[in-house]
Amino acid sequence: METVSEEMNDWSGMEGFTQESELRGGDGLQQNTQANFDILSVVCNSEKEAYDTYCRYAHSVGFSVRKEHHCYWPNSRKIRMKDFVCSKAGFKKGLDLNAKSKYRKANTRTGCPTMIRFSVDQDGEWKVTKCVENHNHELASPEDQHLLRSCRNITEDRAFVLKSMTDAGIRTIDAFTYLADEVGGREYVGFLRRDAYNFVQRNRRCKIETGDTNSLSKQ
Repeated sequence: METVSEEMNDWSGMEGFTQESELRGGDGLQQNTQANFDILSVVCNSEKEAYDTYCRYAHSVGFSVRKEHHCYWPNSRKIRMKDFVCSKAGFKKGLDLNAKSKYRKANTRTGCPTMIRFSVDQDGEWKVTKCVENHNHELASPEDQHLLRSCRNITEDRAFVLKSMTDAGIRTIDAFTYLADEVGGREYVGFLRRDAYNFVQRNRRCKIETGDTNSLSKQ
């Protein structure tokens, strides 16, 4: 995530809503406005609420979200403007395609222009002042939308179930399958099997590190 100055990206010109023709125009770009609410009319009261709202909209359309630029009010650490973008926005920096490597993570960025900009007033009210809805890549189908990265989240309740079952010696895959059966399918769990494995591994490392710290403190 990058903090930018007031002069960059024409921040000063974004005090009002961008015209509809500018928001949804663009030749040769894929456009999807099938979400069941008007994102342009959204008003939020916090960064988390703004992000979560845009994520819900994005997932209903078929793309994932990434946090981007922001700027602050003068002489303050209060956010004045904040951008959220499609996860395929921009390009990876410093990518050497000729470098030899045993494993190279796939570069999925396409320079997608889709984004939303919120302006925040002094009272902390977040309103949309710019929204670009055109994509230059395929969107996720309804069957695949549960795979989108910003859509996946292990809630406290499901984290408790995973932790309790694996601490009792139940395999992670069996705990994940139990949760999937409870909600009617893996696509409704809210996260993937590998997310469950990562969560369990982090929990185990945390217990080991805590145990090592306690051992040292008793010496």
